[in-house]
Amino acid sequence: LMSCYLMTKKKSYAFVIVLLLGLSPVYAQGYRKLSSNDFQGKPKSNDPYLSYTKLRIGYSSTATKRDGNYLLTFHVYLDINKAESWMKFDKISNQKTFIALLNHEQGHFKIGALMQQELMHRLNAKRYSSHYKQEAATIFNKVAAKYHLLQTQYDQETRHMMDIEKQGQWDEKLDKSLSEHGILP
Repeated sequence: LMSCYLMTKKKSYAFVIVLLLGLSPVYAQGYRKLSSNDFQGKPKSNDPYLSYTKLRIGYSSTATKRDGNYLLTFHVYLDINKAESWMKFDKISNQKTFIALLNHEQGHFKIGALMQQELMHRLNAKRYSSHYKQEAATIFNKVAAKYHLLQTQYDQETRHMMDIEKQGQWDEKLDKSLSEHGILP
């Protein structure tokens, strides 16, 4: 049994990849709508942003050796770290701002869901050798790098939700991608 997870820090995008051998994921869920309850962490007073989102994306697997190859069964999971994600609720002046902010953060979660889908596809499509742990980690790292860039592009183009037109374009693009993957109706 092996497990791997990725934590993303929304604003700094420091990706931390940790291999956990012999452990199963404690926090395992998929795509869902975020709410104010998902932001329970303590805001950093010196951070210029109104929110901070930390996602965990990872996998666990079991391996079976058959005919010289290893058959792996994967569980790819996604969640938000509520204890380390926060909003400066005292700085949000009205409901409209809160809704726009939550929508922007939902966009980060949507990107995480797309990464989850790509990981499931790529991990399950590979034929594995006895080096399956390294092979799976390599796939994970490549996909993580791709989505790290997408998260950064999302914040740059939307100017962290401040560009309403670009935010709307990203919302449409992400919803379309999620629909194509059967995540959204």
